Amino acid sequence: MKLGKLNYIFNLDKHHAANKGYYRVLVFDSVERRYENLVITDFEMKKIRERANKNPEDLVAPSWFDQLIATLRLF
Repeated sequence: MKLGKLNYIFNLDKHHAANKGYYRVLVFDSVERRYENLVITDFEMKKIRERANKNPEDLVAPSWFDQLIATLRLF
């Protein structure tokens, strides 16, 4: 399975200069063989999506199993 879940966390008790929220995801780094929490700002997410759109040959399509799990998680 290659499908992960990207969560958006709202900063409820934020500093006046802080963003309204951020993306958080737990990933497994197969190179370093360890789990890692990533925190991504709205601006960084915009840049990540732009890069993905410019390089569609590097993207992975979800498998039928990934699609099934994603559908079941909606409920």
